[in-house]
Amino acid sequence: MQNIKDEKYLKEIGARIRSIREGKNLTQVELGVMCNNYGEQIGRIERGKFNVTVCTLKVIAEALGVKVSDLVDPI
Repeated sequence: MQNIKDEKYLKEIGARIRSIREGKNLTQVELGVMCNNYGEQIGRIERGKFNVTVCTLKVIAEALGVKVSDLVDPI
């Protein structure tokens, strides 16, 4: 079970992914294709509704051309 702090952190990670994705003019579906994933799952990750694995974060980071730390480190 997630606690409220985990939910907040997942939303922060999702917001970073969304910001980088939008900065590269990619849709959720396009990013999903680049990650061999579904756009719906990218949407759940961006909304903080999915507790993403480290391996999935690595794939997303590579597709976006950033480091995993860019996605998870607090700003």
